[in-house]
Amino acid sequence: MNTIPKFLPSLWGSLQSNMDTAKWPAVSEAWEKGQHRTSFLNLLDYINPLLRTTYGNSAHNLFEVPHGSVVVNISIRDEHVEITSEFVNIAASPRVPLLRRIAELNFYPLTLPQIQLSGDKLRFYYRCSIDTCEPYKMFYVLKEICKTADTYDDDFREKFQTKNIIEPKVTYCNEKEAQQAWTSAQEIISETLAFANHFDSQRWHNQTCDILSIGLKRIDYVIQPQGSLKNEIERVHTSMTDPKASLLDRNNAARNFFSKLQSLPKDDFAKSLYKAQVFVPEKWNASLSTAQTALNGFALRAQQFLQEKNYLMASLETLFAFYSLYFNNYVDKAVSDDINGALAATSQKRWEDAAPVLVNTIVKYKAPAQQQ
Repeated sequence: MNTIPKFLPSLWGSLQSNMDTAKWPAVSEAWEKGQHRTSFLNLLDYINPLLRTTYGNSAHNLFEVPHGSVVVNISIRDEHVEITSEFVNIAASPRVPLLRRIAELNFYPLTLPQIQLSGDKLRFYYRCSIDTCEPYKMFYVLKEICKTADTYDDDFREKFQTKNIIEPKVTYCNEKEAQQAWTSAQEIISETLAFANHFDSQRWHNQTCDILSIGLKRIDYVIQPQGSLKNEIERVHTSMTDPKASLLDRNNAARNFFSKLQSLPKDDFAKSLYKAQVFVPEKWNASLSTAQTALNGFALRAQQFLQEKNYLMASLETLFAFYSLYFNNYVDKAVSDDINGALAATSQKRWEDAAPVLVNTIVKYKAPAQQQ
């Protein structure tokens, strides 16, 4: 336990979204000038510059945009924007518990869009006048629909026997890639639990929590799971960041997940290894300035630990920061290449050798005012 965890690169290579942040000023400018329709169309360009030509009609007033297991339909007519998306068929489902769950979702996480029942089908629905299509509001309306569909389609199929109305267009890993993902996940789990057990034996329970969280995010980064496995990782992460939960409960949430994943049959594991079409990505794009905002506090603490020659904590602080950045964002390639270079260079090195390299990397991302 005298060496830093092994670095494993993402099996999918550099992870980026279609969002073009350079187009946001055009969205805001059109809205401020009262050009509401233009602003909304520019918002679609911001989400995906090819969206209008790929998924829209020639008049740019009807769009059918695939996202995972749903298609988001957008219509602009009569000075209104209407957004609908067929979700799941519930003909064979136990209605009372399912509809109770739908009522809960319509309070949270959904705010403006709602899930409606029509016959045996559930659908997402939102409609508003074009002059109230404030860009931030409409972005989050679309994001809520996409995120909720992603999170609950697999859950509903397993718990309530629902059926997808539209079969998702996905690309599964081949057998070699699935085996590599399985091997990587098992290696991360074994290594993480070994560290956790060592820290617990020293009564370093806060460090146990850190390494378990790092391990969870390493799995997410390396294999980029989808479906039920992605949902489970997010649930465990929520449990581990719950301020009301005890440290023991947070650590046990991760330990229980790792134990479950170790015993999961390979075929079931492989079902969560695929790429799907994406409309609104669940993660944000992290530019240099975004990375600086996210990493600044970690950089200051890691630098202090290094000055105190606390190499273990300097390294853990940096690892936690980097994998949290990846967990929450699609990171700009130049930034991710720099971070991955440091992670690869320090892989399985002794704490005292790894810490200076990691800290020298993260301090590059301190807020500009603190780099003096």
